[in-house]
Amino acid sequence: MNKILNTIDKFDIFEVPISLLTNTKASSYQSKLGGIITIIIGCFSLTYFLYVIIQWIDHQIPPIVSVKQQTISYAEFQLSNSIIQLELQDFVGDVDPFRKENNIITPNLYRILNKTIIDKPFPLFTSEEKPFKIFISNGTIVLNNDYKGDDGRLEMTQLLLVLESCSNLTIVPGSYNADENVITEYLSKLHGFLFLSIKLNQLQYSTGELEEIEKQYYTALETQKPLYSQVMLQQQESIIDDGILFNNYENYYFLNNYELIHQQVDNLFASQVVGAMSKQFTQFKSIGSYLFRIDNIAVSETITLPKLGQIQAQVGSIVQVIFLLKYIALYYNKMLLENELLHEIVTMYYPELKKIKLNYFNQFESYEQQEDSSKSSLQKVKYKYKLCIQRAKEKCENDIELEQKFKLISTIFEIVQQQQ
Repeated sequence: MNKILNTIDKFDIFEVPISLLTNTKASSYQSKLGGIITIIIGCFSLTYFLYVIIQWIDHQIPPIVSVKQQTISYAEFQLSNSIIQLELQDFVGDVDPFRKENNIITPNLYRILNKTIIDKPFPLFTSEEKPFKIFISNGTIVLNNDYKGDDGRLEMTQLLLVLESCSNLTIVPGSYNADENVITEYLSKLHGFLFLSIKLNQLQYSTGELEEIEKQYYTALETQKPLYSQVMLQQQESIIDDGILFNNYENYYFLNNYELIHQQVDNLFASQVVGAMSKQFTQFKSIGSYLFRIDNIAVSETITLPKLGQIQAQVGSIVQVIFLLKYIALYYNKMLLENELLHEIVTMYYPELKKIKLNYFNQFESYEQQEDSSKSSLQKVKYKYKLCIQRAKEKCENDIELEQKFKLISTIFEIVQQQQ
């Protein structure tokens, strides 16, 4: 242990230059405290550097995120993987009204191009594996308020889901209606709520992957006063820069939110709308309808992951704070060197004072005296030593001042000679 303490001053990086007043061969002065501070600072700096680098590799350092809302005039969204689901939760019965056989309510999906329905409706019957659940699995919704037909963009496309009371006028091939009395009895009762669920996404900054979430609204299945609902799908564009040294941009487009706006209408409202858009006579009773469209308000998000230069700057700023300790070490070393030099000067003229032991600040600590020596004699030695140190310090300061004046006079003399 003593060997380590005796060599720890070799680690001191806060060395101060040694004056010519000493006869030592070393060019600089180092101390044990300076060595300890050097080791502490080095360990702290390395530990913090490794900590920050590990956090950076594990994507635990927060990125710089900029979010803004903007108005858009064109957008496309492809429906897939049963992204939209409508589920009936019936509290009073277990009859699935959307099934293909003994159908009571037919869920028909219409495609609206601009303001026109061209295609026939596509029925979305439930399956035996997933009763009471209607899925919209495919289709494209387009926002285009300035469609011209010559710019290569798709025209405005919306999807209209209508829950129609099954009748001989609305029956589709491959299905058949339930008995009319069964239909009438079913529609005369309350049957709970319709839950609209849409799968949304959000970007995980740490991994750069899209996380799937689900947002849900529910409304009452009101057969006498059906609801006409507009579903406003909101898109988001996320631009992520995950470059280590230079920029490396990746773009993501996804649904991040939707809003539901609804109003009460009569049973023939949807029939009249479909007839006007298709320019054909249609007549059916509606139990509810949903219009799916893209909102003009979109979110634009820019994510910049921390780069290596930013990490180095962060580590450097903390290390600079840690290195404030160097001023303590420098002050200590200068004071230690000054006291040692003054001690050498005093002992040069008073060899008997070499028996004095110095403390960690190279100041008087004790004196090797005879056993029969009194305490007063120790105080005299201590007083004499301090007085000699003070006189030596004043002498050195005067010598330094004279040396500086001599250098100034020499410089002035050289300038005068050069001008002659």
